[in-house]
Amino acid sequence: MYRTRNFYLRCMAAIYVSAFSSFYLQIRGLYGPNGVLPSHARLNFHDKRPLFDKFWENPTLLHLAPAFGLTVSYCMELLALTGIILSFLGLVYHKVCNLFTFLALWILYLSLYKVGQTFMYFQWDIMLLESGFITIIVAPIIYSKKTSTTPKDQISFWLVKWLLFRLMFASGVVKLTSKCPTWWGLSALPLHFESQCIPTPFAWYLYELPIWFHKLSVVATYVIEIMLPFLFFMPARKLRLIGCYGQILLQVAIIASGNYNFFNLLTITFCLSLMDDRHLSDSQKPVKSSRIENIFTGISVALLIYFTVLWFGIDFGKNVPVHSEIKFSVQEFETALKWAVPASIAIGVTSFVITACSSLYDLVRSKSSLLMYLLNVIQFIVYFAIAFFLFGISLVPYSTLDRTTQASLPTFFSRWHTQSNQFHLTSSYGLFRSMTGVDGRPEVILEGATHLEGPYTEIPFKYKPGQIERACQFVAPHQPRLDWQMWFAALGTYHQNPWLVSLVYRILTNQTEVIHLLDSNIYNEFEEDWPPKYIKGSLYSYKYTFTPDHSVKGNWWKRTRVSDYLPTFSANHEPLIKYLENLKIIGTPEIPLTNNLLASFLDKIWEICSSTEPHIFIWGLLLSAFVVTRLS
Repeated sequence: MYRTRNFYLRCMAAIYVSAFSSFYLQIRGLYGPNGVLPSHARLNFHDKRPLFDKFWENPTLLHLAPAFGLTVSYCMELLALTGIILSFLGLVYHKVCNLFTFLALWILYLSLYKVGQTFMYFQWDIMLLESGFITIIVAPIIYSKKTSTTPKDQISFWLVKWLLFRLMFASGVVKLTSKCPTWWGLSALPLHFESQCIPTPFAWYLYELPIWFHKLSVVATYVIEIMLPFLFFMPARKLRLIGCYGQILLQVAIIASGNYNFFNLLTITFCLSLMDDRHLSDSQKPVKSSRIENIFTGISVALLIYFTVLWFGIDFGKNVPVHSEIKFSVQEFETALKWAVPASIAIGVTSFVITACSSLYDLVRSKSSLLMYLLNVIQFIVYFAIAFFLFGISLVPYSTLDRTTQASLPTFFSRWHTQSNQFHLTSSYGLFRSMTGVDGRPEVILEGATHLEGPYTEIPFKYKPGQIERACQFVAPHQPRLDWQMWFAALGTYHQNPWLVSLVYRILTNQTEVIHLLDSNIYNEFEEDWPPKYIKGSLYSYKYTFTPDHSVKGNWWKRTRVSDYLPTFSANHEPLIKYLENLKIIGTPEIPLTNNLLASFLDKIWEICSSTEPHIFIWGLLLSAFVVTRLS
């Protein structure tokens, strides 16, 4: 487990590098005093309560901004830069991958998350917080050259496996409990490739694949997300590895088709909890399995294939190479879920107890001095208590899959969950619950003009679909949070997305930090008419072109205007200004900047880092770390 644990810690450091770097490059445009959602309005510096009380209610280091002599946004940059440096050092030097480093990284990310508002309301942010806290107890207290594991390692690493199980099982279940007709009809994938937030160019080609292949791929998704996670807890090593590589295969497919920042890499990192040192060893010597294990593995795989064929009607038809359809009803699935959720909890409890007993057995058998033995006992008790607490509170959001099960949980689990909720130690998950864009993906297109009557010119964004001849890029592990929220805005109205009104105002007033988040060609589009005096928004429906149309015209998209989305605004529009003042987006004073030397240093660093594209900057850091690691 020593090798597996250390590799996991290095991977988590790489995830933190990606997350902090991506966020850092967007702070000024999103959270600066002239940003879309200024962060200083989220904190009350006139609150005279003790600092501990403010931290407990709203745990963020940004309460200390006045002590540094910095504004809130400058302090956010300082925290993000600290996170980048710490995680980069952890990625390069395994000696840095200890409890204190990951505790600092978790506190830093939590501090930023607490003021992140709309632009950090994503499942991967809370998933990084949960896994980041688990990583604190996975990491060694101090670095040791010994290659042996400690009694607490099995327990702490088991929590990663439990998190992976909850993530994958819930993601599969919610697709069916949502009763989305596309998921039930196995026709969701073409819509997914077309309507996901920021597709990759490869998604266009996947969209062109035959329907039977799309349906079979949805079946594979259900098998991987709902059925394979139960293999995580099997005693047979080969079954655990089958479950592991099934998840990795799915995540690689998602990476190829869509830009989901560090989410897929983080999920793959969780899969290390299903591996062991023998699997990651450089030795070419195969690992021998007992005959009983091989028989058990063979029977399990045969049953898995049998029920897949039975439940999804897999048949080699005459009209299509492979025919598939769901053979169970909504009612039958909901009935099955009523026993599957409590059964999964029972499996989790059993696995947790077995893991704890195994750790205790290793502790008893260990040959060490009396002092070391006592220290190991104390460490085991402390880590077991922490693991039991985390496992218990995780059952509260997980059991929302079945309300009857949730109601039967011990009340102290719910109480613990409520009391610790502000730290986001656990959460519920469930990705791609239902498909949007059945009749085409909705997109909000902003247009600017010098005169009220026009002509209006489209305001280009860096990453989201806009001009029909332009394909989306590969930008992971960067997450362009503004472009992502534009996708959600298109699903509602501008009244539900006040940040969009703020964005329009910042463009009208030519705030360079915000303009930096948009396409760099924006000045070429408007030439001498920048900034626009008027901006309006229209709702469009986008669809992929087909192969003949694409090859002839070179267009990736075809679009149709649906309706007006945003009324025409100008910078001196009085109702607009009052609206933003009521939301404390403008007109709220920032705390004074007194540390001009540090602020000037932060300006220089930001100027250097922001001179390249964010995803290139992130990959540059990761590749640099890899080179340094290999050289050392």
